[in-house]
Amino acid sequence: MNKKTKNWLVVSAVILLIVLLSGCFYFWQFWWPEKQIKIQMGWANPTFPWKDYTEAEFKEKYPQLFGDDVQTRITPEETYAKFREALKTNNLELTLEQINLETGKTGKESEQFIREEYAAGRLAELYGHYPEKIEKVNMYEILAQYEYDYYSEEYKQNLIGAINFVKNAYGDWKMDSL
Repeated sequence: MNKKTKNWLVVSAVILLIVLLSGCFYFWQFWWPEKQIKIQMGWANPTFPWKDYTEAEFKEKYPQLFGDDVQTRITPEETYAKFREALKTNNLELTLEQINLETGKTGKESEQFIREEYAAGRLAELYGHYPEKIEKVNMYEILAQYEYDYYSEEYKQNLIGAINFVKNAYGDWKMDSL
């Protein structure tokens, strides 16, 4: 092997190494964290090869997100009134029916919180936290946000609470946050 060929091989190997390291850097710093966010949000398959869901797969997995063309059967105000009534009467099942339990972590956290409060006999106490009147802040086809005023014993002042609602595929608005 002559010197010119050796130099060419060394330069080619260095260029190939730089390209490989750049690819690894991109994968580790940009592609992988972005893919993990998509997986956590439910936009990509959590198993290898971690591909993003197609529109058809997404609609099948989350039909409640495509309820914008569905007639409303139960308004957010009606859902909230049922939720308050369920708290007042210590009715665990009716309370849970008003919450969107299908939404990943948020739904599970809300369900766990309500079950713990029920087990501790504090649903009626929770009823006192939620006033009768809520004010619409934003409303879209399938998402809505409402606010309410309440008095905080801890801070000794009035505060503003927020409740998010999601419209499901049947046209029922469910509480998406407490």
